[in-house]
Formats: sequence, structure tokens, C-alpha cells
Amino acid sequence: MKTKVLKSILPIFVMVLAVGLAFATESNTVNTTGYYDDPSIPGIQQVPGGTDCPMEGVIPCEYNGFQVYADQNLLNPLHKNI
Repeated sequence: MKTKVLKSILPIFVMVLAVGLAFATESNTVNTTGYYDDPSIPGIQQVPGGTDCPMEGVIPCEYNGFQVYADQNLLNPLHKNI
């Protein structure tokens, strides 16, 4: 009797556990629009394709050697994921 119940309940439990763990994972990538200022080009430029740099961190995020910012006013610098 125990093995019959175990054989029928175990696959259901495994499926519920797999679905629950699939939703429990969290993505660490952030796809935001980044802006930088290249002095040789007038105006503020947008990073093509966006950036995955968060606002927290120590190492500055760069595009072509220029600091990347989260806004067009260049007030909120973005940083690299470590």
C-alpha cells in the first residue's frame, strides 16, 4: 500500500517542486538604456542595444571608454556587475 501511494504521489511532488523552483529564480541582468557623452560628437549619445549595468557597484560601466549614465542629464552613473 505504501509503495503504491509513493509511486503515485512522488511524480506529482517532483513536478510541483520543479515548477516552484523555476519561478523562484531571479535574473541579475538589468537591460536599461545607457547614455554617454563623447566630446567629439555634439549632444548626448545613447548606448546602442542598451546596457546590463546596475546603478550599484564600485567599477564604473563604460562604453567605448566613456562613463555610462542612466539618464540623459548624466547624473546617475552605472556600474559593472562583478
